[in-house]
Parts: sequence; structure tokens; C-alpha cells
Amino acid sequence: MKVLVTGSSGLIGSEAVEHFDRQGHEVVGVDNNMRRVFFGPAGDTLWNLERLKGVTKRFTHAALDIRDRTAIEELFRTQRFDLIVHCAAQPSHDKAREIPLLDFEVNALGTVNLLEATRQHSPEAVFVFLSTNKVYGDAPNEIPLKELEKRYDYARAERFESGGGSCRARVWALLQHEGGNLSRRMLDGALALGSGAARLFVVSGEGDA
Repeated sequence: MKVLVTGSSGLIGSEAVEHFDRQGHEVVGVDNNMRRVFFGPAGDTLWNLERLKGVTKRFTHAALDIRDRTAIEELFRTQRFDLIVHCAAQPSHDKAREIPLLDFEVNALGTVNLLEATRQHSPEAVFVFLSTNKVYGDAPNEIPLKELEKRYDYARAERFESGGGSCRARVWALLQHEGGNLSRRMLDGALALGSGAARLFVVSGEGDA
């Protein structure tokens, strides 16, 4: 299987690269170190890119900007992907207030460029979009939680169970399969793509810049 990971030098993207590389898949990573643009030298991810090159066997890197429609189209025209894991983003909600146009170009236009390239050149591929819990506003903070040894869980689990089958999930890594969401209808309907969205809660780790 050939996998495309955008934002491949970031925290989540680099973990995805390593995961699929360990599984024996060919992995192409797209990352142009925009975190340095957003956050200055402290956001630089080149160190993580070099680390990935050292620990992977089937990973190749492409320093492309997802806002560049021509470059993205050329990448998809020359390579057919079975899976696209879209992690690239301007991730800061505070920063978005300072750079609203750049934020929109990266997060909205960049995503549309990837979706259209997938539709045109890899229509059978699965497209996984990494989103954020901020789409729920403050609602997650209203849910009572209890602290376990290694994670948080729901304080009243019975509120999240139905018909004997539990739908409990880790609060910090809720996987949302958006059946009725407008974006989901656009992906599966108008664009005819198989898709899913993962909405992440408070994720951090060694690969964080």
C-alpha cells in the first residue's frame, strides 16, 4: 500500500509515518516546515524530519506546500495513493486571530487542494482528515471526568453506553465518524470519496515541536 501523510514532520504526522513504515508500506510525507513560519525557531520541525529519515525504511519526503495546487496535482498525477492521512494544518486557535488569511489558506484551501487531487487521481483511496475537538466549542469541558493512572475517562460511563454496546472512547483521542456532518456528506456524496475524520483531544508527545 502507498500512503501519503501531510504534515509528516509534525507530532501526529511523524507518528503516522513511523506506524505505516513499520507495517511495511511505502510512505510519502509532505511537509514544508510551516510550523517555523507560524511559531518561529521554536516551531522548526527539521530535526524531526531528520529523525524520520534515520528510523524509517520506506519513507520519502516532499517539501511541498499544500496551498500550491499545481505542485499537489503533480504529486498525485505521478503517484497513486491508497491512503491519504491529512495532518497538515495551522493548529493554533490563538494564532488564527493574528493570521486569519494564512490560517484559512492552509487549513481550508490546502485541504480542498488535497481532496480535489484525490478525486482526480486516486478516487479509490481512503482520505483521513485530522481535525480538532475545538469544533465542539466548550462542550467537552462540561463532561465529568475521572483521572486514571495513564489517562482520563468518563466519570459516569453509563451516559455513553447504548443497547449494551459501549461507545466509550478516550477523551483525548475521540474518533468521530461523521455520518451526518456536512463535510462528511461532501466527501462521500459530492466528491464520492471514502473518508473519516479524527478529532483529537490534548495530544502531546516526543515529536512535538
